[in-house]
Amino acid sequence: MAGFLLLPLITTLVYSFATRWLTILPEGFTLQNYVLTLTNQKFMMGILRGMIISVIPVLITNVSVLLALFVVIVYLPQMEKVVQVLCLIPTTINGIILATSVLATYAGSGTIFANRIVMLALIYCVFTLPMTYQGIRNSLYAVNTPALLEAAEILGYRKFHSYVTVVIPSILPGLCNSALMCFAGLFGDFAIIKIIASSQYETAQSYLYRNRSQDTQELSAAVVILLLITLLINYCVHRSQNSKKERREA
Repeated sequence: MAGFLLLPLITTLVYSFATRWLTILPEGFTLQNYVLTLTNQKFMMGILRGMIISVIPVLITNVSVLLALFVVIVYLPQMEKVVQVLCLIPTTINGIILATSVLATYAGSGTIFANRIVMLALIYCVFTLPMTYQGIRNSLYAVNTPALLEAAEILGYRKFHSYVTVVIPSILPGLCNSALMCFAGLFGDFAIIKIIASSQYETAQSYLYRNRSQDTQELSAAVVILLLITLLINYCVHRSQNSKKERREA
């Protein structure tokens, strides 16, 4: 199974370095394909757009969930189950169904939600909500947030000030971990952005899809570059998880 999954990636990697490959073995190797890809303004701008449209929803969702859980933990603990259900509802909705429903509801409405970029960012916020909520909730319970707030309040800190300066730095590793996981998922998305804004906001995945009929080594190099970026993000997630585990054991 591993060989079945890795063979296309290995073939793409070899093809991206090949000058010609018309027989069993490539006839030569070159770095020109990567030079052309890295100097392709449309592809590089697609990567930049993909990162921007992935970072903004992650930031919005993390700030919103942090504030909501502060209110729930400090003032409305009986509402925690309600907030949990609301945050986990998106796990039951397929991303394509969500994008199609939002598009049918808000397109042509004449409001700010009719803007395709705003629509895409808000869909991504909903899409990342369950993972963000679960990660932040687990981190808050791991550091015993109520006890930390009580201790800070005894020392003269206000609740919100102690939440920002004491609790959030304590859960920062878990916060970064869930944020990176959400970022990786959004950066690799193609289905939602194709439905919502592929013609107005072309990411690297949309660029590859638009040029899929051009079976060239340059596109193979672009696929390898995107794979390396995804691997780098996953490596950061892995390192973050290991650091969190080591601190907990210490």
